[in-house]
Formats: sequence, C-alpha cells, structure tokens
Amino acid sequence: MTNIGCFIHGVYPRSEYLAKTSRDVDRKRLTQRDLVKAQKKDFTDFVALQKKAHFSFVEDGKLSWQDIFRPIVETSSGITVGSLTRWFDNNSFFRQPIFDSIVTINTNKLKDYFHAIIPMKKWKVTLPSPYCFAKLSLGKNGETFEDKLQKATVIIASLVSYLSKKGVSLVQLNEPAIPYYGGSKYNLSLFTKSIAHIAKQKGGAKLAVHFYFGDAAAAVCSLALTKNVDIVGIDFYKTSLSDLPTNVSFDVLAGIVDGRNSLLENKTALRAFVKEAIKKLSPKNLYISNNSDMDFLPETVARQKVALLGEVTKSLK
Repeated sequence: MTNIGCFIHGVYPRSEYLAKTSRDVDRKRLTQRDLVKAQKKDFTDFVALQKKAHFSFVEDGKLSWQDIFRPIVETSSGITVGSLTRWFDNNSFFRQPIFDSIVTINTNKLKDYFHAIIPMKKWKVTLPSPYCFAKLSLGKNGETFEDKLQKATVIIASLVSYLSKKGVSLVQLNEPAIPYYGGSKYNLSLFTKSIAHIAKQKGGAKLAVHFYFGDAAAAVCSLALTKNVDIVGIDFYKTSLSDLPTNVSFDVLAGIVDGRNSLLENKTALRAFVKEAIKKLSPKNLYISNNSDMDFLPETVARQKVALLGEVTKSLK
C-alpha cells in the first residue's frame, strides 16, 4: 500500500512586506538589520504554514537567496559570478556562474546561507542538480561540458555531505535542464554517473532528484535503473503518466500543483490523478508537491496552494 505525503520545494515567493523592505534597503531608506528582521518573519511564517499543512518535510524557501546558484558560488573558490541571465522561459533571472579554476567549497561560509537548519526531524533542502549547474554555467580556458559537470558534481557532493552531517533529512536536486533541452543517451549517462557520485555522500539523508519544465519520461526511466535515488520527482504538467514505468522501486514526488499558474487547482481532480498515479507506479511513498518553484506566483496565491497540498493529502489518507 502506498503512503501519501506532501511537501514543496525550491524558491518560495517573498511576502509583500519582505519585498518592500528589500527595496527600501536598496534605496538606503532602511538598514540591513531591518532586512534580516523581515527575512526572519517570513521564515517563521513559512515554516508555520508548512507545519499547519502537516508536510512530510519542511524547508526554508530560500527567502534570503539571490538565486539558486549564488550561495554555492559565493562560498566556493574557482567560481565567479557572471552576467544576469534569464531562467529558462520565465520572467526571472540569475547570475550565471563561471568556472575558472579548480573548485573547492568553504564549509565555514555555508552557515550564512544554511543558518536556518533547525533541530527538527524532516528538514529538507533544495539544491540545483549538478547537470543543471553545468548546463547553465560558463567555463574559461576552453572547458568542455564534461569538465564543468565534473566540477559541479564535486561541489554539490560536498554540499550534500555537509547538509547530511548537519542533520538534514532530505536533499532534493532540481533538474529542469534535461527535460527542457532534451537529453541524449550520452548526456543521460553523464547525468546518472554524476548522481551516483553524489549518492555516495548522502550519509543518513534521503536523496531526491526532481525533473521539470519538460517531458521527464526518458530521464526518469534512465535514473530508475541506477537505484541511487530515494525519491524521483516528475512535473506532471509536462510528462504523461502513461510513459513512465510501472511498479517503480523509488518513492515518487508528484508535481501536480502548478508553480507557474495563479489559478488554484481543483481538489477533486488532484485526488483522482493521485489515485491513478498510485495504480500505475505503485511506489512505497508518494509525495504530492509543486511542479516548479513557486516564486513565479504572488505569495498570497502560493499560500493557498500550500494549504491545498495539505488538504488533498489529508483527504487521501
């Protein structure tokens, strides 16, 4: 019998209060202390929201992160911050990482970005997949994609090891690049080898990989053969359930709440789809979640979608 749970992942939208405070700090109307205070309030409210919805795992929403790569870049040597670049086909941007030498991460600096890890079970962290990291980065001195992927793999593996030792229960690697751009058999083999290396560093933490922004069927089938990942995530707005394998050996993250559409999903339709997914995939655990980061939504809408995940999970139990 499949157990039903829920959680969200990735970047969560800032409240209007935090967004305004951030603008006022940029304009010198408020101080950095005011910004930290606003971030702490958003963090406290966000954790309480997840607990109220009885989430299986809880995370911090990256409310103080400039983008998904920046904390890794700023705590590592051998990587610099590049130009402002569009995040896939969304109206959001990131600073493109540039690999320029041997890369090492300074774990002493990580506490500035992962200070919110709290002494509770079921704490999770979302990170970029090394493949996505390499795909969206630049390299100096004629570096190949393979060179960049090797460096990204080493640094993500170090970060996963650090988080596991800090007591994180679940580390999720988000991979939008393969579904979005498509992946050849060769690239999928590079990806699975990279994940296998990272899996060796996960310690007592569970490891998840989530595919979104495109059809993930080929990548899911490729990853399923390795048995290196505890949870595989699928954007079901882009991937057909019929294209996936049956009776999977991994737990499933079902991305069925749209992080890029402000319309609230129908509870009955979500329940029906989850039942269909369980019948097809038969995982030990299925977690319903958002398909992509929620920072594309107004914070008030994101809160409604968080509550909806909790309601659907409760009704299925």
